[in-house]
Amino acid sequence: MKHSIKIFTVALLLSLFVTSSAFAGTWKEDSNGWRWQEKDQLSPVSSWEWIDSNKDGMAERYYFNENGYLLTNTTTPDGNTVNESGAWMADGIVRQKAASPAAASTARKKGKELYFNAIQKSSELAGLDISGDIHMSLIYSDMEIPISMKLGLKYHDINTPNMEFLSETAMQMLGSKDSHQSFYTNGTYYSNEGANKKYMMKIGHEDMTKNLTLGGLTGQFWAFIDNVQIADNESGGKTLLYASSGKGMESYLSNINSHIWPLLNELDYKIDGISGKAILTPEGYFSKEDITVYMTVDEDDDTAGFTMNIRLDYNKPGQPVAISFPSTEGYEVVVY
Repeated sequence: MKHSIKIFTVALLLSLFVTSSAFAGTWKEDSNGWRWQEKDQLSPVSSWEWIDSNKDGMAERYYFNENGYLLTNTTTPDGNTVNESGAWMADGIVRQKAASPAAASTARKKGKELYFNAIQKSSELAGLDISGDIHMSLIYSDMEIPISMKLGLKYHDINTPNMEFLSETAMQMLGSKDSHQSFYTNGTYYSNEGANKKYMMKIGHEDMTKNLTLGGLTGQFWAFIDNVQIADNESGGKTLLYASSGKGMESYLSNINSHIWPLLNELDYKIDGISGKAILTPEGYFSKEDITVYMTVDEDDDTAGFTMNIRLDYNKPGQPVAISFPSTEGYEVVVY
């Protein structure tokens, strides 16, 4: 019986392979250009088509004009760019998607490994210099409320007697501005939220480290990476593109909100999806991250759309971090 089942399984797989090969599409060229023909169907017309023509498991996207011919090295009618081979380009990268569940699983596994290794390598650095731009947009009926934040973080020698850091944030919303600056040097922590809100305290590096979440925005979405594409970038490293439904991501987002806008954690929101791009150096460190989170917010029986884009730049990862501290005059002493 076991032997019969094995023969049946092999025969089924072979039949599927033969069937898929028989109906595989082909590129055809004539005096007017290139067309794609699949089965007995004519070439696509005035539309995009995902095609894995080299059978590597990853499909590229191509646009065919009103006569069914491939557009190359131009801008398509819907404003996208295609290269000399006709493949869709975005951010300087030929965009791909997995052509089968097996290819999708392989790409997801490789992408998660790259991302996780970058988290580990970046967190092991003696110091980091990170700058960030966060843009949020709350859309309710015909009204849109834009919110923007700028972040700056430099640190080195965490959890050692030589530990130092400088953290700066600036936020704008509806014409109002708010900023905060904090830093740690020579065993003293300083916090500055403006006039009459400046205090300092002596605190040991071990206790200071316990209260820190430096780099807390990094690597938040490792568990949710899906629909992965990996491409080589100009620096010799890797660019990782991904998207996900974001299901179960609320606890991760709450951690981020506590850093940038705690009010979000008081709202009833649902994550509709995320998309992201991580650029890694040849050594495997994070160089840049661009993450967009799409949400629906429910408040008092009303529903609003909310989008958050997080852009992080890791400046010269792996290089020594020097910090220029502001004046320490005018701070009120408090006891830890």
